[in-house]
Amino acid sequence: MARSTYPSVSRKSSSRWNRYAVVLIAVVCSLALNAQNRAGLEKKRDALDKQIKQTSALIDQAKSQQKNTAQQVQLLEAQIRQRQELINTMNSEVLRVDQEIQDTRGTVRDLEAELAELKEEYARMVQYAYMNRSAYDRLSYIFAAESFNQAFKRSRYLEQLAEQRRQQSLLIGQKQDSLNAKATVLEARKKDKTNLLDRQLTEAQKLNTDKKGQQQALDGLKKEEGRLRAELNKQEKQRKDLAAAIRKSIEAEIAKSNKPSSKTSTAKAGGALKLDLTPEAKELSTDFENNKGKLPWPVDKGTITSSFGKQPHPVLKGITIENNGLDIGCVPGAAIRAVFRGEVSSVIVIPGAGKAVVLNHGAYRTVYSNLRDVSVSKGQQVDTKQQVGVAMTEDGASTAHIEVWRITPDGQLQKVDPAAWIVQ
Repeated sequence: MARSTYPSVSRKSSSRWNRYAVVLIAVVCSLALNAQNRAGLEKKRDALDKQIKQTSALIDQAKSQQKNTAQQVQLLEAQIRQRQELINTMNSEVLRVDQEIQDTRGTVRDLEAELAELKEEYARMVQYAYMNRSAYDRLSYIFAAESFNQAFKRSRYLEQLAEQRRQQSLLIGQKQDSLNAKATVLEARKKDKTNLLDRQLTEAQKLNTDKKGQQQALDGLKKEEGRLRAELNKQEKQRKDLAAAIRKSIEAEIAKSNKPSSKTSTAKAGGALKLDLTPEAKELSTDFENNKGKLPWPVDKGTITSSFGKQPHPVLKGITIENNGLDIGCVPGAAIRAVFRGEVSSVIVIPGAGKAVVLNHGAYRTVYSNLRDVSVSKGQQVDTKQQVGVAMTEDGASTAHIEVWRITPDGQLQKVDPAAWIVQ
C-alpha cells in the first residue's frame, strides 16, 4: 500500500473563520457604541455653540446702548457658564477620542498578528502545493487506495485542501482590508483630537475675555448702587403684585367653573382649592404633564439670565432674589409664544410692569409677563407656539418672563421650575 505524502486537512481554517466572525462582530458593535457616544457629545457641542452665538449677540446689543445694566452682567455670566460647559464637553470628546484611538490600536495589533499567522500558514500551504504539483502524484495517491470508498474519500480530501487554500487566501484579503480601514479610522481620530485641542485653547482664551468683560461691567455698576437698590425694590414689588394677581385670577376662575350644585361649589374649603376638571381638561392636564422637558421656549431665540428660586443679585453683594419663574434675555420687542396649547384664562395688567397672560392647561397654568402688548384675549383657545404678546424693552434690552403654576391634588397652588418643562 502506498503511503500518503499529503498532510492531514487542518481544522484551523474553520475555527479561524469563526474567530474572525466573532472579532468582526465585536469591532462593529464597539464602533457603533463609540459613534453613538460621539454623536451625543457633538450634538451637545453644536447646541452650546448656537447658544453662545445667541448670547454674544444679546451682549453686543446691550453694549451698543453704552450703558452697563444688570441684564448685561447676567448675560455675561450666562455666556461664561455656557463656554465653560462647552470646554467641559470638548474635554469629554477628547477623552472619548483617546479611548477610541487606544481601542483602534489594540484592534490593529490583533489584526496584524492574525494577518501574519494567516500569511505564514498560507506560505506553507503554497510551498507544499508546489512540491506536490504533479498530476501523477495526485492520481497515484488516489489509485493507491485499497477500495473505491477510500479512493473517493482521498479525492474529496484533495478538494478540501484546494478549498482550504482558497479560503485562506480570501481570509488574508479580508484581514488586510480590515487592517487598512482601521488604520484610516485611527488617522481620522488623531486629526479630530488635534482639532478639538486647538478649539479648547481658543475657547479658554475667549472665556478669560468674558470674565474680564463681566468684571468691567460689575465695576461700572457698583458705582450706581443707589439706583440698583431702588430698581431692586421696584422689581420686588412687581413680582409680589404679579404673584398675588395670578393667585387671585386662578381662584376666581375655579370658583366660576365649579358647579353651584356640587359639594365643591366654593373655590376654597379649609384653605384648599376645589378643582372640578371636565374630561377634556383632565386630558389636557395629562398631555401637559407628559410633555415635561419637551415644551418649546417662549421665545424663538434667547438666553436664560435668571433661574427659578432663590439666587444672589448679579451685582449687589449679600442680596438674594427669589424668582417665581424664569427670565430669558431676548432681542428687543421679541414675540412671546405659548409653550403649550390651552385657553387664555386671564389677561393681567401690572402697573409699571406691563401685562401678563395666563393660560389654562387643566391643573396647570403658564404665565407670560413683562409684556408690552398682548395679542390674545380671555377665553381664546391658543395653540403651541402661538404668539401671546410682545416683550417690553428697557435700556435697549428685553426679558421674557415665564412661570408655571400647578394646582395640587390637595388643592394647593404650587409654583414649579419652568426650566424642567422646556427643552434644554
